[in-house]
Amino acid sequence: MTRRSFRTSGAAAIPPVRPRRFRSLASRLVALGVVQLLLLAITAVVVFIAEGPHEEADPEDRVTAATVARLESLVDTPAALNDALDELRADRVELSLYDESRQLIASNVDPPLAIPSRPTRRFRRGPDGDRPPPDDHRAPPDERDDHRPGPPEPGPRGRGFPRHRLILPFHLHGQRGVLVARGVHGEPPGLTGPLLVLFGGFAILVIGALIAARWIVRPIERLSRTARALGSGDLQARSRLDRSDEIGELGHRFDEMAERIAGLLITEKELLANVAHELRTPLTRIGVALDLANEGDGEAARASLAEIAVDVSELETIVDDILTAMRFEIAPGKGPAQLPLRRASVPAGEIVAASADRQRARHAGRPLEVTTDDDLPAIHVDPVLFRRVIDNLLENAHKYTPDPDAAIELVAWHDGADVVFEVRDRGIGIAPEDLPRIFTAFFRSERSRSRETGGVGLGLTLARRIVEAHGGTIEATSTINVGTTVRVTIPAST
Repeated sequence: MTRRSFRTSGAAAIPPVRPRRFRSLASRLVALGVVQLLLLAITAVVVFIAEGPHEEADPEDRVTAATVARLESLVDTPAALNDALDELRADRVELSLYDESRQLIASNVDPPLAIPSRPTRRFRRGPDGDRPPPDDHRAPPDERDDHRPGPPEPGPRGRGFPRHRLILPFHLHGQRGVLVARGVHGEPPGLTGPLLVLFGGFAILVIGALIAARWIVRPIERLSRTARALGSGDLQARSRLDRSDEIGELGHRFDEMAERIAGLLITEKELLANVAHELRTPLTRIGVALDLANEGDGEAARASLAEIAVDVSELETIVDDILTAMRFEIAPGKGPAQLPLRRASVPAGEIVAASADRQRARHAGRPLEVTTDDDLPAIHVDPVLFRRVIDNLLENAHKYTPDPDAAIELVAWHDGADVVFEVRDRGIGIAPEDLPRIFTAFFRSERSRSRETGGVGLGLTLARRIVEAHGGTIEATSTINVGTTVRVTIPAST
């Protein structure tokens, strides 16, 4: 006997998982914080450069020969001399004037600048280059050469020797005085710089908060609107968030949940329609038979009793299928074994023979080919429930094989520690897109034939749950217009 292996699983369809270019929301927020910190640092540096203390001025750039001449001309007018000194102070130059006896004449700084004990006279370059201007401000060469730089000497108020200091001769009424000048830093910064940094930092933080809110709040509001729409009955509402972070993952899972809810509601409506249809036909026939009996036609009533018995049996089967499925759905706990099983060690060949006999009794005109191994072991199952599995598979094979002369095959063999049962038909087959869903409750792949074939779409669902409750597996493979094969694998008794 040639045995074929079919490995197409009959589990419910699982939505495809999108490839994720995952970047977490936390990493985005950290990156935003780093950018804010950099912007704040750049703002502080710019404000410090613009508003911070200026470099110390060089008095040689500001106290020229013309400046000295102007000061000499203003010695006799103290008010004008003070104004000139204030201008130099505004130009970041501190200056003190002394007469020949080292008495202070005027100063724009308090305490005045000190005179070194051995002053060095320095001169500005004149217009003709390195030579000093030809005026009477120069000291005689012999006097210039006799003086060398010495250590700083405290002045009248004890001021020390600064880094940039200029010492020039100063003529006063024919006498030679001394002009001492030095450059100073600009005024220390006030509150403008810190306030600019504060306001700039506040603006950066606000902008960052708005960006973070856009990343977080807007998608959450979108999810909330979708949830409200779904709760109000709009089964087509979806968030459709296209993001690669945790919120995008949440939106994707929410849409998957909405798809499942919509599918469950559709199958519920199909169940109600199928149950109503399946109950209508036998109830109608029973009603006709009762009407005939009521009219007093005994022969017609007796002739209808056999049909009534068949109809009642069909009603019992439908109701039993629904109740059994509901018990599986509401049974507590997890795992396949959700119903109490009355297990017994039953030879596998007996189950095959019993199912074959029932199939021939129901459909006498349908060819049924039964093939079993001679050494089939016993299986530890609930005989009633497991026979129902084989019966359901044979009934489905008969329903979906339109040609009444096409044979159905029932095959069983021993495969290591398992016993394998296969039911094969040569019927209409199952479309590839429907094959993963045939074991889903109330699903019917051939909807155009629902009225002819009957059933409420629970046969294969019950078969799978019963098999899994016994620790086995059920699998299916099918080709359109060629046929379908369903395989059941059950552990053999040890």
